[in-house]
Amino acid sequence: MAESGQEVIEIAPRPATTEELSRVHALDYINEVLIDHRTSQWAGDRADLAELSALFAGGTLTALQALLDGTTKTAIHFPGAKHHAQYDHSSGFCIFADLALAADIATKDHGLKVAILDIDAHHGDGTENLTADNPMVLTYSVHEKGIFPGTGNESQPEKLIFNAPLVTKKTGSDLGKGDDALIHAVSDFIHKTIEFKPDIIFIACGADAHREDPLSSLEYSVAGYRQVAQLIREHYSDTPILMGGAGGYLPDTKTPEVWAGFAAEVINSK
Repeated sequence: MAESGQEVIEIAPRPATTEELSRVHALDYINEVLIDHRTSQWAGDRADLAELSALFAGGTLTALQALLDGTTKTAIHFPGAKHHAQYDHSSGFCIFADLALAADIATKDHGLKVAILDIDAHHGDGTENLTADNPMVLTYSVHEKGIFPGTGNESQPEKLIFNAPLVTKKTGSDLGKGDDALIHAVSDFIHKTIEFKPDIIFIACGADAHREDPLSSLEYSVAGYRQVAQLIREHYSDTPILMGGAGGYLPDTKTPEVWAGFAAEVINSK
């Protein structure tokens, strides 16, 4: 039972298949990972990590299916939202682009409009690139400007691509770095999606923007994460939401606290 009083159902994940992964990745690249057990993200042949990568992607598809069949209105897969993986290569600890894959299935197989909000400290370049030509997908990334991967400085409204690059030094275009900046950006995401009218929302809830995380300088608080989760769920009270954990580099302290707090708010439908 969650802190909100909602029942929590655990569903075992299954690995994504080569056929599924080929919807958003090159077959040669998939085989390199799943057969040769190699990628730039680790050294040597690692069958265990290759299997885990497929399981991470399949876990997001398991979560998506739970939303599609009405088992739940909120599905959470913390190892999901590997948002840097590209069509033919891995990047930024991300092997397979699970949110892009789930969006491809939701839009093309089920005719659903998907809005993807990415609040990880790093720009969701892989998700953006792999969904850019799909008019049924809107992406909105809130991230720190200037850090890896260095992209996401401009929006392309004609392709439903929106970016909110936050800067941490005072400049003429400073959007801020703390909770207020996050809340402002998520409010803009909601505004942008009003006309789009998504049937389902995916959220990459990176915990690496927390003020104690060593990989960014954005200075969000746990309370700030919870506030934006509440804001999203209050506006989209009946819309299915899939949450992935994305990044977070304080595995024994703030990362699970951020994820748990965000999840508690987003499942608390009112």
